[in-house]
Amino acid sequence: MLTLWAFLQGFSVMAQPQQDRGGAEGYHIGVYTGSSALLGVDVSCAMNDRWKLRAGFSLMHFKVRQWETDFNRFSHEASINLTAESSCFSLLFDYSPWGKGFFRLVGGIGLFIDNKFSGSVKLAEPFTFNDIDFEPDELGYVYGSVHFNHSINPYLGIGLGRLHGKKRRVSLSVDIGTFYKGAPQIQVGGTNLLQNNEHNSEILTDNFSAYRWYPVLNFRINYSINPVNN
Repeated sequence: MLTLWAFLQGFSVMAQPQQDRGGAEGYHIGVYTGSSALLGVDVSCAMNDRWKLRAGFSLMHFKVRQWETDFNRFSHEASINLTAESSCFSLLFDYSPWGKGFFRLVGGIGLFIDNKFSGSVKLAEPFTFNDIDFEPDELGYVYGSVHFNHSINPYLGIGLGRLHGKKRRVSLSVDIGTFYKGAPQIQVGGTNLLQNNEHNSEILTDNFSAYRWYPVLNFRINYSINPVNN
């Protein structure tokens, strides 16, 4: 909470010049969801007619336990566990080239507190190989994780829709862009008969080293404390 308070205090200071010019449009509160956040909240204000500033915090924390599926192609069902842990403070600048606000160029940074995804897979039913039956617990399971070493990630993208409402309090917008996270670090392993997979960690990390950009598609609803005419 102390970190969030300091983050918003800095945002308030940066927004102050707009208020000093007598063109204060107040603060605007946005709630968004999408590929980078199950739930995100930001506070924004207009620095002038073309530039707007956003400070936000988002969460992508969820768990899936014992999800059974055959992916519509395998003869046996698998039991899957997934965990996502990704929370981010963001500071974004929105620039409207034509001063109308519907189309925006967006740039900034994200400070990721958590940046890890993990999971495990095991068979959900007995498996027969060469007339020998194996129970799922005998066979074991495969597990793995993906994490990123860099906490501070630059962001580039575009925005569609008004960030602040035009003469009304509620508006909708879409953010399309990407965070540069660097090469992912992949760890894999296994248990029982599926163990000794650790050597594949380095191979997978090398194979996926080119995938350094994390795509963002977020849908945002904005509440304007003071609607503006732009």
